[in-house]
Amino acid sequence: MEHLYGRIWTDEPFYGRLCLEDGKVIKMEECPISDSEFFQNDIFFNLTDTHTHIGDAGLTVDRKYSLEELVAPPNGLKHRHLRETDDSVIVNSMKRYASLLRENGTYRIIDFREGGLDGISMISHVDIDSTVMGRPVSPEFDINEMESILKVADGIGISSISDMDHSYIDSVADIVHRKGKYLAIHVSERIREDIDYVLSLNPDLIVHMCEATDSDLKKIADEEIPISICARSNLYFDRVPPLKRMESAGCMLSVGTDNAMLSTPNIFDESKVFREVAEAQGCSQDLTFTSLSRGRKILNKECSKGVNPEDISCVTVVDKGLAVSQIRIFS
Repeated sequence: MEHLYGRIWTDEPFYGRLCLEDGKVIKMEECPISDSEFFQNDIFFNLTDTHTHIGDAGLTVDRKYSLEELVAPPNGLKHRHLRETDDSVIVNSMKRYASLLRENGTYRIIDFREGGLDGISMISHVDIDSTVMGRPVSPEFDINEMESILKVADGIGISSISDMDHSYIDSVADIVHRKGKYLAIHVSERIREDIDYVLSLNPDLIVHMCEATDSDLKKIADEEIPISICARSNLYFDRVPPLKRMESAGCMLSVGTDNAMLSTPNIFDESKVFREVAEAQGCSQDLTFTSLSRGRKILNKECSKGVNPEDISCVTVVDKGLAVSQIRIFS
């Protein structure tokens, strides 16, 4: 039997060891804190990057762009790249990026797939566990398109409530919920947006919230809606995620790498920047680790309370500097 020691990040982290046999975790057990020499690492299960756009992995950003110039639909540089680039080139770039995500300890991604059905079909070629958030391409609400997307996607990822007519968004949200799928929304990334309207859509995941007020954050916390934090892309666009205010409001935070064209395929590179922002704002010491560990439960209906050894598909071990020391992926 083999053992891995460290601080084990379940719902309530504890110092202990994993017992592995025949390439599987068979038991987790607490160890006396007096054995502190064993506990120099942190251990995570089924690490999930809660916000990716891996479709733009092949795009080279040649200068500093504003948020509108780079990612705003329909004519931001990213969207032009996705429209004008051959599908095979995009798929190959996605494959390489996803492979590196796995090599760096990420087990699952929540990927926002532009391009309607065609965009969703691309991710089937990518070797990483994915929760797929589709996006319609029709300028007007098309019930047939939505039904086709929701047959193959896990849900819908809306770019922003500022990017489209509210009647269109209402129709999208209605069919998503009727089909029992997920709804995720980018909110208050560039400007503050109406949180009451956002909450009326009953989203399952919110991304960014850089321009949110304290009242906005408290409402999200009260509704227990998780927020994916993408510190590197926020800082690129001269935004700073208000982590201290989010923590004080009681928000449930997780970590996302966002656009592949801007970020290395490594959730721990992202987490280092998250930690720098958190420390500068005076957040609690373990906010980064807590946010990393929460990702596995977000948009994951199969995730049970706590961690059962039989549910562990990937173990990632990191040191206090967020450097990966071991990755174990179980088939």
